[in-house]
Amino acid sequence: MVLTTPYFLLPEFTMDIGSKLREKRQDLGLSVEDVSARTLINTKYLNAIEDNKFSEIPAEVMTLGFLRNYSTVLGLNPDEIISEYKKSNFIQFPKITTVRIKNAPVKKNINIKIIPVLITVIGVLLIFGLIKMISNIIKSDKISETTSIQQSIKKNHLEIQTTDSVWIRIKEGENPIFEGIIPPNAIKTFESAEQFSLRIGNLSGITVSLNGTPVELPKGKLVGEIKLP
Repeated sequence: MVLTTPYFLLPEFTMDIGSKLREKRQDLGLSVEDVSARTLINTKYLNAIEDNKFSEIPAEVMTLGFLRNYSTVLGLNPDEIISEYKKSNFIQFPKITTVRIKNAPVKKNINIKIIPVLITVIGVLLIFGLIKMISNIIKSDKISETTSIQQSIKKNHLEIQTTDSVWIRIKEGENPIFEGIIPPNAIKTFESAEQFSLRIGNLSGITVSLNGTPVELPKGKLVGEIKLP
C-alpha cells in the first residue's frame, strides 16, 4: 500500500519580477485597474504578482499565462519574464512512503449455520432486482418522451482550439460556465440552446467555431469580447 503526503510550495524566493512589472506599469502611468481591464486578470492576482506572492494564484499554468499577458501589455519580453520566474521558483514534489501491510489470515472453514441466511439474502436481492427492473422499464417510457421534447430544442455547438496559452471566460446567457487558462494545442467544446458570451485574452492564440462554422475574431487586439450566435 502506498501513502502519499500532500505537497506544498516552498517559501518563495526574493526576486525582482514583481518590482520590475510594478515599476514598468508606473512608468507607463497605468493603475492596477487599467492593467486588469486590458488583460482581464483579476486585480488581486496582479497585486500578488507585483508582491511576488505567486502561491496566491491557484495554478501554475494560470501564473504563466498571467505573466505572459501582463508583460506583453507593458511592452516587456514575456519569454524573459517567464524564464526568470521559472529559475527563481521551485516546487517540492510529493514524498512517497511505502508501507507494507501484512495480509490477514484467511479462514477456510465455513459455518454451515449461515447458509440459510445467505439463501434468504440472495432471494431478497433477486426480488429487489426484479422490482427495480420493472420500475426502470416504466421510467424508460417517460424518459423517451422527455428526450424527444429536448431534442426538438436546437442547441448551439461551440468549439475552441488553442495554439498558445489563452485566458477565456464563457457565459451561457447570463450564467458563467467556464473561466480559466486553456493550455496550447487544446480543444474544448460546449453546447447550449442559449447565447454564448466570450471574453478572450491573447486572441492570436485561439480559433473559435460555432456549429462547424469558423468565427471571425477581432484583429489587431490582444483582448476581445464576442457574443454567439
